[in-house]
Amino acid sequence: MIVEKTKKHRVPIEDTYTYLRVGSKHQGTYIDKSQIIYIKACESYAWLYLKDGSKILSSKTIGFYEQLFCDDNFSRIHRSYLINLSHVKQYEPRYRLMYLHGEHVLPVSHRKNRVIAKMTRTQETNMPFKMAV
Repeated sequence: MIVEKTKKHRVPIEDTYTYLRVGSKHQGTYIDKSQIIYIKACESYAWLYLKDGSKILSSKTIGFYEQLFCDDNFSRIHRSYLINLSHVKQYEPRYRLMYLHGEHVLPVSHRKNRVIAKMTRTQETNMPFKMAV
C-alpha cells in the first residue's frame, strides 16, 4: 500500500493503477489519472495539464507517458501532445483541431488526423466526443 503525505496526516492510496506519482524520490505527489487533460512535450520534459487548471512539470518524456498510458484512455495526437480522450469535447477534422474541456484547443498532426477521423467514423456512437461537420 502506498501512503501519500499531507501537511496534517498520511492518506492511504489503495489503487495504484488510478494514480500517477510525479516528482522526486522524497518529494512527490500523487495525481489521479482521470484529472489529467493532456500532456505536452517540452524537450526532454513534459507538462501535465490538470482539470483544476494547474500544470505540473515532470522530468519524464512524453514517450514515457505514452507507454505508461497505453492501456488507458489516452491517445497521441501530435508529436508534442498526448490527450485524455475522456476530456475531449469536439474534433474538427477539416482544421485538424481537438477541443478539450477547459478551453484547450490542440493541433492534430497530418498523420494522426486520418487515424482519429477513422476512429470517429467507426466508433461514432461509442466515442465520448462529437465530430464537427
